Amino acid sequence: MASRVVLLVCALVQLSTAAVEVPGRLVKSSSAVSFSSFAAATEPTCDGFSVYTVCSDCNNVLVCLGSTNSKKNCTATSPTTPYCVNGACSASYDSAGECTPSGVTCTGVGFFPDPKVCQNYHYCEAVGEESSVYECPPNYVYNAETTLCKQKVYATDCVTVKCDESKVFVAYGTSKKYYAFCQFANSVATSIQVLMCPDGYSFDGSNCVFKCPGAGNYGHMDPKKYFQCYYSGSQLIYTIQSCPSGKNYDKDLRVCTTPKTTTTLKPTTTAQPNV
Repeated sequence: MASRVVLLVCALVQLSTAAVEVPGRLVKSSSAVSFSSFAAATEPTCDGFSVYTVCSDCNNVLVCLGSTNSKKNCTATSPTTPYCVNGACSASYDSAGECTPSGVTCTGVGFFPDPKVCQNYHYCEAVGEESSVYECPPNYVYNAETTLCKQKVYATDCVTVKCDESKVFVAYGTSKKYYAFCQFANSVATSIQVLMCPDGYSFDGSNCVFKCPGAGNYGHMDPKKYFQCYYSGSQLIYTIQSCPSGKNYDKDLRVCTTPKTTTTLKPTTTAQPNV
């Protein structure tokens, strides 16, 4: 009986420890210019007679075939294994080789999961800019629901994007907030963009769809429109309403208002005295 109590206590301690989530560390700022670096002073070359592979840089494998050689670009081959580690393409980058993970082109503002490496995540300050990259501690993975790092307990805790050429958009794990768009060349996924549904929307497997959180008015993706949610019997439904010409829907005030215009003040000039 005592041994069962001890085992139960240990299990509860493990669950409690696993529930503690922590932020990751910044490994690449959005202001960084270079994509990656490599520790080797000179690029590796083949010896001219052996057959082997070696990393020529962070993303390329040098394939030595005796008197000939070839290069394999890991990023172009598969976005899920974009880094070269020990002469092979890998999902993890070689920090010992001073390689850094790449940022993504931001499709929104806020936190985004990395589509290929579950230990990494991104923070975007503006659409179209490159993200800052954060890395979770060892044995931790990014939790998109909390925007923190959680301990990896099960293999399924590591979530990455699974591209499907038959679909336009694919899900990010079981998330209803994040989804992805994959581009293919010769049936190989060459790039992945992670997207985020607007507030009030959720990904249904194909698109971001709106679901009324309650009766009332709610913002639409089009700033000139809004959702009017109401009950029809016991069912909560909505219609899409448009603001009058020249007005936008204010999500905070929940009414149509005239957009504020900013006035640019011209600098005043002071006349120079005649000499």
